Amino acid sequence: MAPNTDTALQPGAVARLVRLASRLRIEDWLLGVWIGLVAPIFGRLDASSGPFDPGRPLEGTLQLVGALGALACLITGRSDAPADAGPGPLQRASIGPLVGGLLLVIVVGATGVGLSGPAVDVAIVGAIAALVVVRLRWPALPTSTRRILVTPFIFATGGIFWSVVDQVVGGAGASSGATSGPTAGASLQEIALELGIFGVFSGIYYLMLIYAPRQVAEPEGGLLTWLVRFGLFLASVVVGVAWLRPLGV
Repeated sequence: MAPNTDTALQPGAVARLVRLASRLRIEDWLLGVWIGLVAPIFGRLDASSGPFDPGRPLEGTLQLVGALGALACLITGRSDAPADAGPGPLQRASIGPLVGGLLLVIVVGATGVGLSGPAVDVAIVGAIAALVVVRLRWPALPTSTRRILVTPFIFATGGIFWSVVDQVVGGAGASSGATSGPTAGASLQEIALELGIFGVFSGIYYLMLIYAPRQVAEPEGGLLTWLVRFGLFLASVVVGVAWLRPLGV
C-alpha cells in the first residue's frame, strides 16, 4: 500500500514552520498581540477620535513614553557590542527613518493627550533635559536594555498603523453600507490593486517605523527573518481590524 502523501509531508511542513517561527523574537509576538488585541480595544475606548486627533489620552501617553525610550536608545551606544564593531550600514541608514518616526510619534502623542502651546514647549525642554542626564550617566547600555527601551515605540507606531487601516476600512464600509470592507463588490483586479497598494504602504511603514528603530537598538536579522516578522505584523493588523466587527463594535 502506498504511503499517505499528505501524512508523509506533515513532519517536514511542521519543521519548516518551526524554523520560521524561530526567527521571531519576543518583540514580534508582543507587537502582534498589541496590534491584534490591545490596539483595537484602545481604539474603541477613544472611538470619538481618529489616529491624529486630540482626545486620545491612552494612546497619546503611550506614544510619548515610546518616543522617550527610542530617543534614549538613539543617543546611547551598546555596551556589549564587539570591540571592533562600529555602526554598520544598516544601522546608519536606520537613523534617518527613526528620527522622522520620532517626530511623527511626538506630534501625534502630544496631540492625543491635549498638549498644545506652552505645554508642548515645557514638555520638550523637560524631555531634552532628561535625555541629557541619561546620556551623561549612561553613555552606553546593554543590548537587552536598548531592546526594552525601543519596544514601547514600536507598539506606538504599530498602533498608529492599525488606527489608520481601521479608519480606512471602517470609513469605506460605513460610507458604502457594506459589511465586508472596501473591497465588497469589487472585481478581482480591483481587489488585487488594493491589496498591492496596502502591501507597498505597509512595507514602507514597517521599514521606517518598526524595522529601523529595532536596527538602531540592535542590528540583526537577515532578509528572510524580517520577511517572516513583517508577515506576522500584517496578519496582526488584519486580525486587529476584523475581530471586533462581527460583534458590532
